[in-house]
Amino acid sequence: MPEAADHVVVVGAGLAGARTAQELRQQGFAGDITLVGAELDPPYDRPPLSKGPLRELPDLGIDLAELRVNVLLGRTATAISGISPAGDEPLRIRIEVSNEAQENAAQESAESTAPPSESPVTELSAGAVVIATGAQPVYPDGWLEVPGVRVLRSWRDAVALWQELDDLGPGARVVIAGGSWIGMELASAAHRLGTEVRVVEKAAWLLPLMPPEVGRQVSVWCREAGIATSVGDTVLSVAPGHAVRRDKRVEGRSQVAVSTSAGDYVADLVVVALGVTPSTSWLGNSGLRTSPRGQALRVDAHLATLDDRVFAVGDVVERWSPRYGAWLPGGHWQDAMAEPQVAAANVRAALAGERQREVYDAVPYLWSEILGRTLQWSGYLADYRAARMLVRGDLGGANWTVVWLDDDDRMLAVLACDRPRDAMAARKAQAAHPAGMPLADVRVLADPDQPLQAALIRN
Repeated sequence: MPEAADHVVVVGAGLAGARTAQELRQQGFAGDITLVGAELDPPYDRPPLSKGPLRELPDLGIDLAELRVNVLLGRTATAISGISPAGDEPLRIRIEVSNEAQENAAQESAESTAPPSESPVTELSAGAVVIATGAQPVYPDGWLEVPGVRVLRSWRDAVALWQELDDLGPGARVVIAGGSWIGMELASAAHRLGTEVRVVEKAAWLLPLMPPEVGRQVSVWCREAGIATSVGDTVLSVAPGHAVRRDKRVEGRSQVAVSTSAGDYVADLVVVALGVTPSTSWLGNSGLRTSPRGQALRVDAHLATLDDRVFAVGDVVERWSPRYGAWLPGGHWQDAMAEPQVAAANVRAALAGERQREVYDAVPYLWSEILGRTLQWSGYLADYRAARMLVRGDLGGANWTVVWLDDDDRMLAVLACDRPRDAMAARKAQAAHPAGMPLADVRVLADPDQPLQAALIRN
């Protein structure tokens, strides 16, 4: 067992967790690193999962064995103790065999009489802990027990989903419950396979975390592509259907009866994309602070919790931003990629007893591909209703950029559709501005033939 004082435990083996281990080594940390992951597969990149069929695990390009990281897969953290603002109690993390590992072991035990090779419960001691447990999909109780209803979070979920769509073949009827980013990426990919797609979203517009003009334009794209959308609608229940699909590929396959507030449908497949919730339930008795808005783990600008030996990165966090004076949610690939550099530096400082810490205060950035169009968002918009919207180009055209400004013509947020130069110029200017709100010349900004860069005023 590693010495606790020189041992870093990273809980969560996704991109953020693997990057943290990588950064620790690249920054010169020579102690022990243990990476704990609930899945049986090694760390991989998640964004490709919703983009279409996959032939192999999306590689992160991080050789954890070469980095001398002890990787414990098929393990779930269930508790952490020793949390104290004074940092005077030893940190201990209880881990147990994950549900996925238990199911896998049960299958193997049917073929073997060998005793279990590892203890179901382990306790790790650490000098510092980095929490990177990500988020889990939301779905109503009992839905996943209905044949033909799936959710997408893991690599194995994706393999099963895309294989099922391939088995169903063109013409299969697919209902996607939720018009979020993931829901729309899935709708786009399923549409490319020739399926009949219907998206049901309870909000009044698609992409409900975006201002309404964006979601309404995506609805136009869906209509033009032949994807049915139903907004202001809620899936109330799913159940085995009475109809049976009979063809050479899926003989006798039962369909799914879908009941919504606006009507009933019969589907060959239902994909649940109702959003995610941060994986913090295991921290319930730890004393760590979580957000009242969604149970994300709250961290300061150093990515530290109330115990400065315990840090958090990625989808699990809600971080304090000095730039915006606000709590910013996680959930973006860019943060999972970049936060570990700062977290690793601050872990090393904490272990060395140093008080000076690095700050992470990046401008929020995300991108997605929907129906052949690339959308890039940069900035922070506390309330779209309090901002002025300016459109560079025509929303009905091939490419455009939407800019949200305050009353002083400061650029708050930008969404570019197939205008990457606008997106990158805005992102660079926002990052360089202390408040993330560079001043713009609105007359130049309104001209789509002028580079967005030309509209920015140094201040």
